[in-house]
Amino acid sequence: MTALRTQRDKWVYPAVVFILLNSFGFPGNLTLVFGNALGTIIEYGAFLLMIVIMLFTSADNVMDILVLDLKAKYTPVYLFTAVLFGTSMIVTRFSGTELITCVRLTVTVLFALWACENFSLQEMLRLVYITQIIFVAFNLLFVTVFRNYVYRESAGYANDFVGLFSAKNGIGSELAFGIMMQLLLGREYRRTREKVSLSFVIVLTVQILLLALTHNWSSFICLCVPVAWLMLYDRRGGNGTRLPLGIIYIAGSVGFIIVALTVIPIFTPLFEAIGKDATLTGRTPLWRQALKIMRGKYLLTGYGYGMFWRNPSAVRLLHSGFDEYSFMAQQMSGAHNVLIEMLLNSGVLGIGAFFASMLACMKRPRELEEKNYVFCACYVLLFMIYGFTERSFATHEFLTLFIFYTMGLACNRAALSGRSIPGQRPRKGRK
Repeated sequence: MTALRTQRDKWVYPAVVFILLNSFGFPGNLTLVFGNALGTIIEYGAFLLMIVIMLFTSADNVMDILVLDLKAKYTPVYLFTAVLFGTSMIVTRFSGTELITCVRLTVTVLFALWACENFSLQEMLRLVYITQIIFVAFNLLFVTVFRNYVYRESAGYANDFVGLFSAKNGIGSELAFGIMMQLLLGREYRRTREKVSLSFVIVLTVQILLLALTHNWSSFICLCVPVAWLMLYDRRGGNGTRLPLGIIYIAGSVGFIIVALTVIPIFTPLFEAIGKDATLTGRTPLWRQALKIMRGKYLLTGYGYGMFWRNPSAVRLLHSGFDEYSFMAQQMSGAHNVLIEMLLNSGVLGIGAFFASMLACMKRPRELEEKNYVFCACYVLLFMIYGFTERSFATHEFLTLFIFYTMGLACNRAALSGRSIPGQRPRKGRK
């Protein structure tokens, strides 16, 4: 990995913080106060900043700027992006909108890989930490200064903290992500023997309290699983077999859908007896209907990346499986599962390309530096579990940005040789 070249490149750091802030969900419901123009300016400003940063840090002078600085080690990620872009443009009915959507995703992918090349892991975690402080501050400002807008937009979450979002799922997932990133940064501080400040502890405590106030159990589980794995890993001293992350992601994501549609319904009486919903709040009927309508000509390619919910006939087809006056037939506008959402938008071909890219990037985990492996394992677990019940593949949101950052980080493997890998502890039994 290379560092930013000169002092003049220091402008990149605040620019990256701005980009991350937008990916976290800013300005969110602040647009209710200052108008939708604020959201548009920030969103497209962040998009343009990504391009500017990648261009002007690719060389020492303007004449040497590289429009595309592609590296062979990231080939699996490039191929997935190309497959998604190409098939989407072929099948879509909305070519102009699809082109913009695919270009924005492509820029997000390239920016994630650029970050892998230009920042150390600790630098990236610090940037996320700084951004998270700003984001949490804006959330607290919004719910205190503009609380009338909170009550108006989030009437269904009167007892839940939603911050800049209109639903607790959004803020819950962001806080879970922020807490996990800060815990990984704290681990890096311990590894490099840097002192953890009181302010660091306060920021972490505030985030944990806010996550508890969301009452969003799915986000809590998303955080607890990777944290539990991390504690077990550190307790064992980092020794033992490393997880095949690509296989775990695929098996977990596919296996969850199978269990949700076949095993959980068997225990419906038990769920009802304890006051729980065996349909996962209406998700399983939605997934069955989605799988049913995708058996036709769009099975292979989907309706185009991000285009299913823009296609009125496709949405009507999905809604037709529910009672005309039900919530599912009138207001449902998301698949609430990352693979089902990908199936609707990109088909079996898109899912297959993503799985193949994950397997190629995550192969040979023992060749990764320990700190990189730990980051990849934690993020893949969080991304997988969140994707069980929510969609998480929008063009520029943090979940998308960091899954490609994780895949890029996993591509930076040491070549197999007799030398040891920096940061990796020797296996027990070896001299």
